[in-house]
Amino acid sequence: MESVEIKKLSDAELKEKVGNEESMLVKLRLQHAVSPIENPIKVRAQRKLVARLLTEVSARRKGVVAKAKAPAAEVKKAPAKAKAPKAAKTEKPKAAAKKAPAKAVKTK
Repeated sequence: MESVEIKKLSDAELKEKVGNEESMLVKLRLQHAVSPIENPIKVRAQRKLVARLLTEVSARRKGVVAKAKAPAAEVKKAPAKAKAPKAAKTEKPKAAAKKAPAKAVKTK
């Protein structure tokens, strides 16, 4: 189920879908614990679906309106910015002559 399809669901349908998918995830985990399932990636996919549904529930509760992404064919790239010319390098001031050490050590 794509995020566009999830956004089209009503609040009641979304809550029902979350409950169904969470119970399906619990069943998959139980089946996998008892005996390894054929495709364990199903557990990961189910977990991600539940996360998408819960994210939409949370966004609706907070009042966040997410914009649906346009298909890649419709997206236009912004024109590339022209590069600014590099400034000429300036010479760094030369370091002052080294100062003598603070204390001279006497040798015998």
